[in-house]
Amino acid sequence: MQMKDQLIALIHQANPWLKMPGVSILNNDYIPRLQTAKLLLPEWDNLWLVLVGPRQAGKTTLAKYLSHVLIQQKRFENLLYLNCDLLEIRQWLTSPLFIQEAMDEFHLKHPIILVDEVQRLENPGLLLKACADLKLNIKMIATGSSQLEMKSKVQEYLTGRHLETLVLPLSYQEIGSVEEAQLIYGCYPAIVKSTEKTILLSQIYRDYIAKDIIEILRVSKPDAMQKLITFLAHSSGQLVNYNQLATDCLISVGTVHHYLSILENTYTISRLTPFVGNKRKEITSNPIFYFIDNGFRNQSLHNLSTSLDARQDIGLLIQSAVFQELLKFKVQRFYDFSLHFWRTQSGAEIDFVLYKNENDIIPIEVKFKTMNDPVITRAFRSFIEAYQPRYGFFITKDFNKKIIVDNCEVNFISFSRIIRLLEKLEAILQASRRI
Repeated sequence: MQMKDQLIALIHQANPWLKMPGVSILNNDYIPRLQTAKLLLPEWDNLWLVLVGPRQAGKTTLAKYLSHVLIQQKRFENLLYLNCDLLEIRQWLTSPLFIQEAMDEFHLKHPIILVDEVQRLENPGLLLKACADLKLNIKMIATGSSQLEMKSKVQEYLTGRHLETLVLPLSYQEIGSVEEAQLIYGCYPAIVKSTEKTILLSQIYRDYIAKDIIEILRVSKPDAMQKLITFLAHSSGQLVNYNQLATDCLISVGTVHHYLSILENTYTISRLTPFVGNKRKEITSNPIFYFIDNGFRNQSLHNLSTSLDARQDIGLLIQSAVFQELLKFKVQRFYDFSLHFWRTQSGAEIDFVLYKNENDIIPIEVKFKTMNDPVITRAFRSFIEAYQPRYGFFITKDFNKKIIVDNCEVNFISFSRIIRLLEKLEAILQASRRI
């Protein structure tokens, strides 16, 4: 079967290195991602590597970087990049025969096949499975932006044939600094690099909500979805009240649950469930939702004020940023702990509880205010008494100190040093692995 000239031209346009081997696969401003070392292990060479996550979070860039390294290491010879946002590409990718057609047309040997936004294909799971079952000496990488579509269209077909990883916006560890701009504009790579953050954030947000969520997923009530996002932004960090959201958005509770699921599975928000230990007085019902990126949360509120001292929501911005960094830390380091909040019927609460097992329970409380002494809240002390954690943390405005409370090492760490918190958590979790 002969490839059409227009298709060949499109592929050459997206793959200039095929005609000019000296052309770099990478952009010069690539920011290294923490997942890279794990993803480059040779044991994954014969599996599909599936990168999921929000658009603009850097999936394609990471995939190209991995390809660049694999080619440098001579484990594979060249890259074929295929963007499924293009109709011509989608029409071509209907059978695994495309691999042989591409290898013949572009003179490929031991290539890396990168299929971008694979969920746009009609039957992507069957195609990827068929490609894997050919057991060719090729590396296969796919990316996808919607977990809803990836689950139904891809993942169920690839059991035992793929490694999946979540790619989120940049972490502070990857950026290498903690700056006020990140609290306002968020950490999407293009925005971190941009000098026109307001314009770019508005564009990314508008495209993401209008195209990826409302249009592609066929949301029946787009105005209600927009309202829901705004109300979530106002109430982020609080127990969700489904009935109130339904009333405010003029939709049913069932529709609220459905739309929340869409927002979760397109990586706009993330659900935090209550920590339930062995105490009957703990709240076990509704979750809390946080935005995965502060920029999206602020854009939905049309509040991009960079005067942090004047913002009434500064505490929530810090709390949300801490959640986001903990989530990225878990994903980027491939840890298997779970994140929760803790709240009792009497009102005691801890913002975050990192739970790995009964021996590794770490409470983390955000108190973004000026401190002169290491003050332990009553709720924090109650948690220590109930669960005897070995470590606990307070995230403060500008106070740093370490104390011992009932055999628990409590670290007070200023938000500007949150990278230190993540380094400390890594040391704790690595030590527990060796026990």
